Amino acid sequence: MNYKERIAALNTFKTAITEGDTTDSVSGVSTDVSGWEGNADSKFDDYVLTIKADCADISAKKASFLSEVDGRISQIQAMFDLDVALNSWRLGMVYDSKDSANNKALVYDSISQADLDSSVRDYLLTMVY
Repeated sequence: MNYKERIAALNTFKTAITEGDTTDSVSGVSTDVSGWEGNADSKFDDYVLTIKADCADISAKKASFLSEVDGRISQIQAMFDLDVALNSWRLGMVYDSKDSANNKALVYDSISQADLDSSVRDYLLTMVY
């Protein structure tokens, strides 16, 4: 899997997680129930507080995880950018100063045969002019 494929896979994964409904929609729920009778109201209060804490915890974990996925995407993009920068010298090579078409073909072949990540190679090949 090349750099761009990894980034696309992580973005798809991130979208699937983001679209999952884990919003903290109970933080505003009140434990007050009008007309409550009996002594069970403290247990109900505890239950609501537990649910609120669990929802807040899940939302925080989701946000933290998505942040880590974003960090990994950024790392992979940085590796791609670095590989492009380190190999862009190939675009300016002059193999045949008398025949520009032949020089272009030789530059293209040089990049095609280089040991590069396929997404870096594909990007550099689009830059051959």
